[in-house]
Amino acid sequence: MADTTEKLKLPSKAILLERLRARFSQPHPAPLILFGNQKSGGTAIAGLLAAATGLRATLDLSGTKAPYFSQLMQGKVSLRTFVRRNAFSFSAPIIKDGSLTFVGEPLMEHFGLKRAGFIIRDPFDNIRSILDRLKLPGHLQSLDISTLKINRTWKSILSGEDIGLPKGHYIETLARRWLAATEFYERERHRLTLVRYDRFCADKRGTILWLAHTFNLSACHDVTALLDHPFQRRGTPTRDWEGFFGHDNMERITQICGSAAMRLGYYPPAFLQAAPAVAPLRQSRAKRSAASRP
Repeated sequence: MADTTEKLKLPSKAILLERLRARFSQPHPAPLILFGNQKSGGTAIAGLLAAATGLRATLDLSGTKAPYFSQLMQGKVSLRTFVRRNAFSFSAPIIKDGSLTFVGEPLMEHFGLKRAGFIIRDPFDNIRSILDRLKLPGHLQSLDISTLKINRTWKSILSGEDIGLPKGHYIETLARRWLAATEFYERERHRLTLVRYDRFCADKRGTILWLAHTFNLSACHDVTALLDHPFQRRGTPTRDWEGFFGHDNMERITQICGSAAMRLGYYPPAFLQAAPAVAPLRQSRAKRSAASRP
């Protein structure tokens, strides 16, 4: 009965408003799209970039909520139709939505984009941030997603249903999601400017100015007062991966994300244990770097 009721739900007010606005909107001919997995820091980066440049930004589309994005991924709705139905969201000069990452290549082709941005976050930190957003622990050995009191969109993300991931342990699913996003970057790195979330946190103003310069945007507004503005609900950061995930779930993330993470320069202890040969290499680089300093 619950499934039948959910299928009969009417579209949300946000979707109805998007459809109405779309009738009177035209997609931007060449928007700057910032790709990246959910909870990679994209909302803050896109929001600050919009404030610095004075340009409008779409920070998450109503049209990527469940069940609409799954319909796109499954081919039930064409990309052209999807863009037309969300024309108001796509009319912004700056667009950020984590789900769009998983249709990144066809979306860039649709708009004829030669460049876009990609925001990356350490896989452990990214997965922790998603779970923190949902108020879920990271150490569980099993999780019945159907019983969770979270909205349908987050259920589809947590289960991987929205992008067609195989059913599995919730940590494995989130790790595969991070990997799928990262593999998109690796395939298209010649067209994607990499923005590291950790470097953004270390120098927010500098990152925004660099990003604006990279994409030939005029950063004419001072965003100093906005640098610590919470564009989304603040989480509870931690670097105690063992304490948050437990050994087994750390191992799950390492097995799935480890190789790709190391290729992108992320070396948490679990990755070094999984690939001991990397440790001496990193130490050697550190010694060379130290020796070169005046």
